[in-house]
Amino acid sequence: MADEHPDPDSQVRRSVEVDADIDDVWRAVTDPGERALWLDDPDAAGRRVREDERLPGHRLVWTWWHPGDEGGASTVSVDLTPGDGGGTRVVVTESWPALRAPVRAEARGGGLVGAWAGSSAGAGVGARGRRSPSWVRCAVDRWDSRLLGLELRFVAARAGVA
Repeated sequence: MADEHPDPDSQVRRSVEVDADIDDVWRAVTDPGERALWLDDPDAAGRRVREDERLPGHRLVWTWWHPGDEGGASTVSVDLTPGDGGGTRVVVTESWPALRAPVRAEARGGGLVGAWAGSSAGAGVGARGRRSPSWVRCAVDRWDSRLLGLELRFVAARAGVA
């Protein structure tokens, strides 16, 4: 996984090459049952989700937050492109604006609101909205784990493991 930190105070970007075609990876990203197989850590499991953008086969963007912590919402974008080795390159970027008004829980424009969840996304925020280095490292580790889960989902499928 690439170690990418465009702005460590407000954004974490991680990427992985998955040995599967874009259509299969797209299904794993967008189908709630498939997504639950790799986005299953305690932090993600009970979050509320509002889908903000969907470009089929290429990009999914959602805003997510823990119930009762709407001010700690972050935005996640998942971008898919053909990989160099014939698979799919997956780039996930999670952004935390320094100052954000609480999100509204209702769906807009046909987007979905669902439940995933875990601990507070706003934890680790210091003076002036800056995130602590340990908080950023934790966010990086969570996305590394999640993307490893996505990659392993396709390894298991090729091996015939249910």
